[in-house]
Amino acid sequence: MEKFDWLASDSAPKNFPMEIVKGDFLLSNGGSLYIPDTSTLHKGWGTMESSHVVGPDLKPLPTELEITFLSYTENAFYQGNFDLPHDKILKLFSAGYYSPRARGETTYERIITGVAPGGVVAVWLKGMDRQTEVFYGKAEKVDIPWTEYLDNPEISREEYVRIELEDNMSEEALDRLQREGVPFGRWDGYRKLYNWQPVVESDRLPGLINVVSYFNGEHDYLRYPLADSIAGQARPVPDWIWFIWRNSKGKSYWIKYYFDESEIFGVFDQLSSAGSRAIELVLKVEELPEGRTISSWVRNQDEMVKLEKTGLESPATGLTDEEIDSM
Repeated sequence: MEKFDWLASDSAPKNFPMEIVKGDFLLSNGGSLYIPDTSTLHKGWGTMESSHVVGPDLKPLPTELEITFLSYTENAFYQGNFDLPHDKILKLFSAGYYSPRARGETTYERIITGVAPGGVVAVWLKGMDRQTEVFYGKAEKVDIPWTEYLDNPEISREEYVRIELEDNMSEEALDRLQREGVPFGRWDGYRKLYNWQPVVESDRLPGLINVVSYFNGEHDYLRYPLADSIAGQARPVPDWIWFIWRNSKGKSYWIKYYFDESEIFGVFDQLSSAGSRAIELVLKVEELPEGRTISSWVRNQDEMVKLEKTGLESPATGLTDEEIDSM
C-alpha cells in the first residue's frame, strides 16, 4: 500500500458562504482523515482555506468521501457519501509533475474538498504550480434539527444565518442574492471545456505563463510558445492569467489579466458556437514611448472580439532577479 505526505483542506465560492459540518476522507487502509470543519468558507472556488495537521505524515490516499455541510445562501443542509476515483488519484500522486518554482519534479500535497450551493461537491489535488479536479458530484438536501447544529436558544436559525451572510458577503452580493436568488448551475458551467489556447502578442514573449487559473478551481502553468500537443487541448475558461514580461531595457514586470466572468463566458460561447471551433485568447503587450499598453481579445478564424472588462495589473517598477526567483 503506497503512502504519501498530504493534508486535507476545504473551499467554497466567494460570496456564497458555506460550512462543512462534518467531513471525512475514508482511506484505502480502512482509516480516515477528517476535513477541517466548523468555520465559514467563502474565499473562492478551489481556494484552500484551512488545513489541520493530524495523524502521520505518510498515509494512504482516500477511496471515499463522507460529508455534511450547510449552505447559508439557501439556509439548507446537504449530505453525501461518494466513491472517489482512487486509482486516478494514486496515479496522479505517483507520477508527479514538473514544477517551475520547485525547478524539478514534485507531487501533490493537499486534497481539497469544495462545497457550493445546490449540493455541489468537488475534490481537487493541490501542489506547487498545479491544482487538478478529480471528483465532482452532488449531495442531497437533508433535514437536520437546528439544535443538533447550534443548541443556543438565545439566537434563532434565521438570525444566525442572516448574521453569517452579512459577515461573509459584500453588500453588492447581498443585493444580487435578494434580486436574483442563488445561481444554481453556475458551478456545473465552470466545468465546460473549450478548444482554446492563450496567445501572447509581443515583441518579447514570456518563456512561461506562470499561472493559468480556471473558473472550475483548477490551475496550471504553460511553457510558451505552446507545443502543438498542448495547444490543441480543451480547457475550462480562465479566471486569470499571470506571467512575467521583459522590456527592451531588460527590466522584468509581472502582468496579470483577470477576466470578467459574464463577459468571457459569453464571448467564448459566441466564438465557439459552431461545434468545436478553435479559439484563441490573445494577450497583447506593447512597448510604446509613453509606456506599456496591455489588452486582451478572443478570436477565431472569422472574427475577433475585444474583452472590454478585463482587469489588468502590472507594477510600475521592474522586478529584480531575486524577486522573480521568490515567486
